[in-house]
Amino acid sequence: MAKMTFFVICLVFSVTLLLFCVPTPVQSIAPASSSNCKELNQFNCYSAKNEGYFCNSREPTHTETRWYYDKGTCRKFNYKGCNGNRNRFCSKETCMKRCY
Repeated sequence: MAKMTFFVICLVFSVTLLLFCVPTPVQSIAPASSSNCKELNQFNCYSAKNEGYFCNSREPTHTETRWYYDKGTCRKFNYKGCNGNRNRFCSKETCMKRCY
């Protein structure tokens, strides 16, 4: 009986240790490219920056570089992939062309 109790305690400890030692996913940031970035047909240069949200929380977090217009200039931000607003451009050049 003592051996069985010891085995159960070791098993519980091992599983607990495993659960707490699994590394969490690291956020990766991908630059905007023509293959993964689609320009919006309608845009709003005066909306505040909105990073959106991660589309599927079960997958590792992944953001992509986008640009937003902010008082006479275009600034970089990390877009999370879902929603956001229409102040979001694939490149600084496109942002400046449409908003400046």
